[in-house]
Parts: sequence; structure tokens; C-alpha cells
Amino acid sequence: MTKSATRTLASLLALAALGAACSDDTTGPGGPPAPTGLTIQQLSLTSVRVSWTAAAGATTYVLERASADDPGVFVEVSDAITATQYDDTGLTAGVAYSYRVAGVNADGQGDYSTTASVTIGAAEATLGSDVTASRTLYKDTLYTLSGYVKVQNGATLTIEAGTRIIGDTTVLGSSLWILRGAKINALGTAAEPIVFTSARAVGNRKPGDWGGIIIVGNATINRTGVATINTEGPAGEVENYAGGTDDADSSGVLRYVRIEFAGYDVSGTGQELNSLSSYAVGSGTKYEYIQSLGGLDDSFEFWGGAAQGRYLVSYESGDDHFDWSEGFRGKLQFLIAFQRERLVPQTDAGFLSSDPRGFEADGCEPGLAGCTLADDTASVPFSNPTIANFTLVGSTISGFPTDGNGMVLRRGTAGWLHNGIVAGYKGVGCQFRDAWTDSLRLRDSLNLTNMVFAENTGGNYDDDASASRYCQEAKWAGDNHRTAATAAAVLTSLATNGLDFTPPAASLPTTGGSTVPLPAGRTANFFGGSMTNTTYVGAVDPAGPKWWQGWTVYSAN
Repeated sequence: MTKSATRTLASLLALAALGAACSDDTTGPGGPPAPTGLTIQQLSLTSVRVSWTAAAGATTYVLERASADDPGVFVEVSDAITATQYDDTGLTAGVAYSYRVAGVNADGQGDYSTTASVTIGAAEATLGSDVTASRTLYKDTLYTLSGYVKVQNGATLTIEAGTRIIGDTTVLGSSLWILRGAKINALGTAAEPIVFTSARAVGNRKPGDWGGIIIVGNATINRTGVATINTEGPAGEVENYAGGTDDADSSGVLRYVRIEFAGYDVSGTGQELNSLSSYAVGSGTKYEYIQSLGGLDDSFEFWGGAAQGRYLVSYESGDDHFDWSEGFRGKLQFLIAFQRERLVPQTDAGFLSSDPRGFEADGCEPGLAGCTLADDTASVPFSNPTIANFTLVGSTISGFPTDGNGMVLRRGTAGWLHNGIVAGYKGVGCQFRDAWTDSLRLRDSLNLTNMVFAENTGGNYDDDASASRYCQEAKWAGDNHRTAATAAAVLTSLATNGLDFTPPAASLPTTGGSTVPLPAGRTANFFGGSMTNTTYVGAVDPAGPKWWQGWTVYSAN
């Protein structure tokens, strides 16, 4: 090739390169300068807001995004942005994203900005003041409950499935109160339960890390003639629950909710906050698929009212798993209580009870204003709940109180306890504490039907020789009471890494649940229908689903 031809070829190659450069759409000879000040603000678990400082002369902007899965490859999000911010949606929580932006004008696209990155994590907010207007809590935000937060009359607190609320462990007793006339609609699902728990990390959590949930309704109680009856709680924070008139009152719904490491002894003298406290709560209120885990005091406590609940689970309670008094007339079905340890409470939060029980039932405590209890009179309406299909499992570990009984019924409670398993308690399976309570049994106002007892160290019933104990075995002839040798004979597994409350095949609880049926009046008007009269005994159908699995957890800390 001649020198002239070589020069011609070189010129053609240079022109081609220049043409290629001119056709590159990433920059332009007159495009705007690169934008500056690129920042990213997370809006939710699936969205961010990308903002930047305007580039001189830019009329629109091009925004690109790269993910941690392929950090060097940017893809266009939008090429027609006229503002200096853009909300990018459809992202994935836990993923790191990088962004860059370039300005565009009539001369072309300018250079890209420097990149900015973000990792999508939970947004955070604090609930630190009363809720005076209806509000919704969303699962894409982690909420810290700090102090005594009260939902006021007329307001509804709605909580989205999957939402997590942590109690502020630096403010002892931090708690959520639903006051008379207010509502809570906590609508979790089995796949996405709503979780109230400690702010501390797993492994460091303890009973009393925060206060719990308190609900005050407008139903009746049996303490009469008293204008002011205050809830348990700290001075200045207690609420009056006297004078209710509507037994069908609704304070809302809790469904698929876990309440973990709650409770607070505000005075050291028994003024405790529980995992879930229900004061004068009406039958329009529905508790369904709720677990208490590692509470300092009672897991579920009812003062009067007529609340309804089913599929309730209590693990490792500091005091009683289920406690009622002051005229409670609610209906509960499918209850599990499990005790294996005595968890150590948080410093300064209070102390564990010396007499933890599966059920502790009172009519009304003498000495309290408005309560009466004598041979010929007691506060009315009686505590008279219907409680069916329960499995109460106690602890016989060293150091567990000998007064840790399966069921203690006293102070004039009536009621119908039906299809129950009481197993493994250090104390007595069934105990009546006074003659007045036993008189209600004689009047057929207190019944225990289709019961299975197993391996209760202090005996399944009260000692017949004791003048102050009235739950003797002979009194239940005809009520289908049966006894198994061990808890293992009536429950599949009590290992904490594989709890299974299903009765083993051919075991006593698999039959006998309808030997003495619940009266029709007891089954009616339960969750909009009728309470199921099962053929099995205990909380779990031996041929049915393991309804507690998946949404509950077991943890000692």
C-alpha cells in the first residue's frame, strides 16, 4: 500500500471513530453538567425517594439503578423525570441498591452524577404519645412503644398483618392501652402475625422488658355501688372501669398476635401489668390466635365483662396463664398453657409469683370496694365463664412452687369448665379454696366435665381430709373424670424444640369429649355461631390441624 493510501485509510478510521463517539447517547457536546447532591431516603420496605440538586440547563433527567446482585450493571428507571426527585417502587427489603442520574436538554444527555447507595431496611417510628384520632400501623415500619400510650375514646388503632412493635426497655412499663370507647383492630395472619416484643435482642430478653396490652371496655362487672374502680397500674396512669352497662360492647379484634416478654409490677405490692389485661371487656371483642410468651405476671387476665376468645396460647408465664374475677362471663375455647421454666425477670421490673397456676378463678375478692362474699351472698353477676377444650401443662422442676396448681377456683366463682387436660403440675390438679365456691358446684352453677388428669405431683384433687379444700374426686362422679399415669400418655411431645399438644393415638383424650355435653345455652352466641362440642378432650383435635404451629414461637429469652 502507498503512503497516500495509508493516510486515506487512517483518515477514514478516524472519521468512523468520531462518528461512533458522536452517536454515544451517554454524553453530548452541549448536555448539562452532572447533577450533584444525590441522596436516597427510604419510604418503606419496597420504595425509596431519590433526590438531587438541579443541573444547570437540564430540562429532564435520566435515572438508573443497579442492585447488589449485579452492582456494575445499571438499568434505566426513567428517562423523562422533570422534577429533581423520583420515588422508586417495587424494591426488595434487605437488598442494596445504587443510583445515578444525568441531566438532559436540547443538546443531549450530560454526564452521570456520582453514585449513591442504600440498603432497604425497616423504617422506624416511635409511639410515644396518646392516639387521639384513628391511625394505622404498617408492617413496613418498626414501631417502638415508649411510655404509657393510650388510644382514646372514639379512636381506632388498626395494625396491619406482619407489623412489629417493640417495647422501650429504657422506660419501664411501656404499654399500649385501649380505653373505653376506643378500638383496636390488630388483624394478623398465620403467615404474618403481629408481634409485640422486647426491644432487646434474642438471647437477652426477659419478662418485664415492657408493660403489655391493657383493654378497658364498657361491659358490666360485679363490684357495684362504687363510682371509681381503677385498673392496676402506676399512679397517674390507672383508668376507671366501673359502671359499664353493655355486655355486648366491642373494643375490637386481636387475631394472630404474639405478646412477648411483657409485664410490670408497678408497686411491688401486686399492681401488675399483664401480657393482655381485659377490664370490663364486652362480648363484641374477639381474641383469636393470640400467644403470650415469657410474661412477668398473668398471660391473660379478665376483670368482669364477657370477652370471647379462642386459640389462645400461653408459654412460660410468671404467674397465672388464665385468670378471671369480678364477674367474668366470657366464652373461651381451645386454650394451651405450657410451663417448663422459671424465667428471670428484668431488673427493677418486678418479681415472679410464688403461686403460678394454669387457671386462677375468683368471683370477687373480699376487701375490695363493691365486693361481697359470705355464706348467703356474693357479688353478682357471678364470675360464670364457659371454657372448653383446654390443655394445661405445669412444671415439676426443682424450685418450682408447690403451690403451682393446675386450677384454683375460689371466692365464689361459678362456670363450666369442659373437655380439659391438666397435667404435670407440682401442686394439685384441681383445688377449691372455700365452701362458698363449693356451694356453687352443689347448685350446679360450677361444673368440671370430661376431664383428664395426669402426673400432678400434689395429687389430681384436693385431699379429702383437708377442711379448707373442696375439690374432691368423689364429687365428680358422673362427670367423666379420668386419670392417666403420665403427661406423656396424653400429649405427644413436651420437648421445647418440638412442642406437640396432640393426644397420641388411642390415648384417653382422643375420646370422651361428648360424654357430658355442654348445655345449648353455653354453646350459643360464640364468634357469631356456636361453640364446637368436640368428641375429644383438650385443646387439639387428634385428627385435625396443629393450629398453634407456625405463628407461635417458644423461646426462654
